[in-house]
Amino acid sequence: MISKAASYAIQSLAYLTLAGEDREYVPISEISRELDIPYHFLKKVIADLVVGGLLVSHRSAKGGIALAKSPQQISVMDIVARVDGTDVFERCILGLPGCGKETPCALHERWATERRRLYEMFSKATLSSTAARVSDLGLRIKP
Repeated sequence: MISKAASYAIQSLAYLTLAGEDREYVPISEISRELDIPYHFLKKVIADLVVGGLLVSHRSAKGGIALAKSPQQISVMDIVARVDGTDVFERCILGLPGCGKETPCALHERWATERRRLYEMFSKATLSSTAARVSDLGLRIKP
């Protein structure tokens, strides 16, 4: 459904939300190590999130990355849209060109319903509520 990059982005921002309560910036190397995400791949994902305005970075001995906004202001949809775009919520599940009400594929109606539900779920889930579920319920954010 979502890419590995989007999954890593959500995990990393949830980690930052939880770690950010204690400090301002978190090193990318720490996130990579703690979440078992390949460092160089994570650096590329993080760079995209910085360009997209979801993160800020600071270079220094105590530098790293931090959320650019409050975790209550960032939805999971914001993260997915930045990393993967919104095509998954608009295109045919079978990848057929021209699929729509006029020329539907075999799964069109079912997929239209499910993608609306997913879009709403991602839009309503904030980074704050996602991180809180990880913390309160002891849910995992790493493989």
